[in-house]
Amino acid sequence: MDPGQTNYNPVQLAAKLEALLRELPAPTASLPQRKKPTKKPGTAKRLKPHEVDELIATYQAGTNVYKLGERFGINRQTVSTILKRHGVQIRKRSLTEEEIDEAVQFYGQGWSLTRIGQHFGVDSRTVRSRLLERGVRISKR
Repeated sequence: MDPGQTNYNPVQLAAKLEALLRELPAPTASLPQRKKPTKKPGTAKRLKPHEVDELIATYQAGTNVYKLGERFGINRQTVSTILKRHGVQIRKRSLTEEEIDEAVQFYGQGWSLTRIGQHFGVDSRTVRSRLLERGVRISKR
């Protein structure tokens, strides 16, 4: 602070500084131990071999990657990666013309792209693309 200011009080400032210094740990004190995270950030959950077999069988029986992700506690992209790694042919899921008609209605009723995608079991980007193809104006949220 500038000594010319009216609320400059060196005694008061020194007392505040001393109070702050007392809150600091002693220079010789050891640092507190940090808890190690149980898993590294950004690492995917590892499925056991029997879980991978179950995931593959369930996918081949018709379950989509979104439901498998929820069931096994992993991301849908991780499901796809596991399937590809094991040579499983990935189904391309799109929307039928009737589903696109419904999606247009749902969007007009205020449903989000994410909600519509979850309803039909597709990604929100797929919904967005189909709506744009139909000339629907997508609002910025």
